[in-house]
Amino acid sequence: MKPQSKFNAILERKRDGEEEEKEALLQTVSPPADGRKGPGRPAGKRTNPDYAQVTAYIPKSLHDDVKIALIKEGGKEFSTLVEELLSEWMRGKTVAPSPKKTITKS
Repeated sequence: MKPQSKFNAILERKRDGEEEEKEALLQTVSPPADGRKGPGRPAGKRTNPDYAQVTAYIPKSLHDDVKIALIKEGGKEFSTLVEELLSEWMRGKTVAPSPKKTITKS
């Protein structure tokens, strides 16, 4: 027979307490009846299929200055600024439609 450790009683009480906590937590957490997820962060651009993540290399000092300016202007997101700048740039471009290839039969 294995000798009893003086810490066995403490360990048993801790294990029993953890099991009770798990049971209590499972009883209090139940999904909403209408099938929606519970409260949490709203869906963002990362999960939106209409957005693509891109990477660009700019000088660190410029990035820092832009972040400071965005905070001073009310906390606009960096990606919103990039989207606005790229949209404005595209409006200035005259995009000609791609030429259609015509096949002539001889």
